[in-house]
Amino acid sequence: MKNKKHLAAIILPAIFIVYILVCFAPLHTELQLTPQWTLDITQKPESFSTSLDVLPFKLGQNAGYFTHEGKLAYINNFNYKVTISPGFLIPYEKNSKEFDVIDTNGKIISKIQAGGFPYISEDRLFVMLPGGSGFEYLDLHGTLIERHLHTSPITAFNSTKTLTIAGFANGSLCTFDKNMEVLYELTPGGSDTEVILGANVSSQGKYFACVSGQHDQRFVVYKCEPNHAKIIYHTYLPESIVHQTMIYFSNDESTVYYNDRTGLGIYDISKSQSSHIDIPGTVLNIQESSVGDSIFVLSKEKKQDQNIYTVTILESKVHKTSSFSFSAESAFILTDGNSLFIGKDTKISKFTISKE
Repeated sequence: MKNKKHLAAIILPAIFIVYILVCFAPLHTELQLTPQWTLDITQKPESFSTSLDVLPFKLGQNAGYFTHEGKLAYINNFNYKVTISPGFLIPYEKNSKEFDVIDTNGKIISKIQAGGFPYISEDRLFVMLPGGSGFEYLDLHGTLIERHLHTSPITAFNSTKTLTIAGFANGSLCTFDKNMEVLYELTPGGSDTEVILGANVSSQGKYFACVSGQHDQRFVVYKCEPNHAKIIYHTYLPESIVHQTMIYFSNDESTVYYNDRTGLGIYDISKSQSSHIDIPGTVLNIQESSVGDSIFVLSKEKKQDQNIYTVTILESKVHKTSSFSFSAESAFILTDGNSLFIGKDTKISKFTISKE
């Protein structure tokens, strides 16, 4: 694990080194990753029934769906960008005036006549309007449900089945209920320059959090109370970041994670305790599994014109036990039950997560 250059050379694809690292590194617990299969996404997709349970992926300019058994169900080679959820995929261009909503079998279920950038979360479809200062909430057939306009550009946005949150360049933060009615509108403040760089809501809508400001930048966690949002934790970050940053709530709403300049900040809501883990680069994704209450963090940094991706593993949600790195043009991680999927360029590998 100490010689990362040597490890990076071994990982082709990522499947081989993970098993070695996790099984032989001196861990405090016995979390293991056992390789199952590797899928090459350059192969031809297979035909499956519409009821097939599939998982989404995005690697480089390719996005689509694959099965738990390692078969490619659908792949879309997009030109500009794509937004994808477990059930739907929407490729779009820089100046799109319309875009297709595609299901997991590659069938176009609707054409949306709208300008701007689409964003899909589960089955909720949003369009960030041209100019960036508002968004529309649509059904999957393009019918407008709600429109929200603001005086400042959107700089952070996330949505769950219970709450949606939007942060703006002027430092204001808005949360919306499932009907897209405004619940709270506030300004975290506390900094010389107000801007929201990251925001998210917990799965059941009990909490929301943001990273805000420049110079005395803050991380703030709110609890949703009747008629107001209550600050339950805030901290000033030692160094300000200038880019959008990730915030992630655990599925059980007990813990919230945020990416700062040096790694991953953690606040255990259930215990009112904070901690920090050094992680290289920028955090791209956080996934979790019920096996050992494990958390998997994917981060990326640039070294000598190479993209170096690192997967950091936490147990009991907060304790770092191991990590491994590899070079790639693109990568992703995804968990499903006791399975971890790691994507690297044109390969997707499956590992079984166990604790023995």
